[in-house]
Order: sequence, then structure tokens, then C-alpha cells
Amino acid sequence: MLAIGVAGLFLISWPPTEWLLSRPLEGAYPVRPFRPVVKPAALVVLGSASAPPDRGRPYPLANTDTFEHSMLAAWIYNEIGPMPVLACEGGHAPHASVMRELLRGAGVADDFIWTEEMSLNTHQNAVFGAKILRQHGIRQIALVTDAHSMRRAAACFRKEGLEVIPAPCQFGQIELSADDLLPNWKAIRRSERNLHELLALGWYCLRGWI
Repeated sequence: MLAIGVAGLFLISWPPTEWLLSRPLEGAYPVRPFRPVVKPAALVVLGSASAPPDRGRPYPLANTDTFEHSMLAAWIYNEIGPMPVLACEGGHAPHASVMRELLRGAGVADDFIWTEEMSLNTHQNAVFGAKILRQHGIRQIALVTDAHSMRRAAACFRKEGLEVIPAPCQFGQIELSADDLLPNWKAIRRSERNLHELLALGWYCLRGWI
């Protein structure tokens, strides 16, 4: 049992194992700048989390995932031309409001920023976000989120009748360096993330959300 435990710990903390776990999630998306054949009618960017204001910081603060998603959405907006950008995230903190500020600061015109602030998960992102898009007659979107959750997120929006062009970011990559060949805590975190996402895919299938 001790040997099995040690071997298991080694595997989940070993970057090559984490990279293999990510292949079913990220393998379909090439690592390259987003260049669609057809310009989408709108961008949809999914948030992750933000910290609410506290005593020492009187403003909400986006986490790394929300920041990177918002920056990619703003880059696409600036590269391929103005279009509506729908920031989807709700919950118990004003994530979408934080995303609006990030998008605006990166060059997205305020009139082009829409927000969805009722959702608690990716399924609700799609349900509530699609409702807003349909109200504006939009059926085709470019979807911005991290690569490992793109498969589930895109399936949720397609379930709502939208045509989705994936625009993923935050790819898991591996290089032949010491950091990528030795066990480390970052690989444990990414392995947990990948396993969680694979289980979430199964759960969403069972619920009929994708």
C-alpha cells in the first residue's frame, strides 16, 4: 500500500502525466493566435472568480483566470474589429463588473460590453448568456475560456442553439526542461484541475446539459 501511495503521488505530481491527462480536453485546439475564417457576430468571455472588496482593498479583484480570459477577449476585439463582448459570470461577487473594467481598460468600447451576472456555473453561463444573445439576434459566437474547460463550455452553448467558434487560452504545455521532468506542486494542481474537468464532463452529460 505504501508503494502504491508513493507511486500515485509521483504520477500526479509529474508534469508528463498532467500533460497526458489534458489531451482529451485540450488536444483538439491548436496553440496559435485566434484567427477565425469568418468573423463572429459576438464574443462571449467566461469569468472564473474575483475577490470582493475588503477592509484594506475597497474594490473587487479578478483572479488570474478571469484576467487572462478578459485580455484575450479584448485582444480579439481589437484585432478583428469591433463586436459585442458578453462577459458571463455571476455568483456571490461582482465578477462581470470586474470583467467590464478589465475589458474597457484593454480597449473595448463600453457600449460594446454586455454582462450576464446571474449564473453560478458554466451551464447557467450558457443558458442566461444565450438568452441575452438571442434578444440581439445573435447565433454565432467566439467563446473565450481556458483550454481545459473549452470542450464542456462550448458544448453548453451549442446545446442552447448557438454556433460556437472556440477561442481558448491558458494551454497546458510541456517542454524538455528540468521543471517539466521533475515532480512539482504545480503539476499536482493541474492534474487535479484536469481530473475535475473530466468528471464535470461526465456529470454534465448525465444532467443533459451538453
